Amino acid sequence: MEPGIQLEALRDLADRLALEIDTVDLSHDEFSARSGYCKLKGRHLLLLDRKLLPEEQVEIIFRALQHFDLETIYVPAWIRERWERDKNETVETDP
Repeated sequence: MEPGIQLEALRDLADRLALEIDTVDLSHDEFSARSGYCKLKGRHLLLLDRKLLPEEQVEIIFRALQHFDLETIYVPAWIRERWERDKNETVETDP
């Protein structure tokens, strides 16, 4: 599936999960920042560097989805399969 289509579907899912995705320029001369998930004042927030390729943005969104329970909501099969695979890999690699 084309990364642009994947990205759109993942952004739609993020909206349903109340995960705010902000695509911003993270390059700065005075400090270093990178894309990632955080919880700020009770809000779920994902910062995505606008310079990343769509494929890279898809990977970062999938990492952020590990913080959410997708068991009780409808998600497209390809998202659920990937989410479950990533979840299982995380469990296997945790000490």
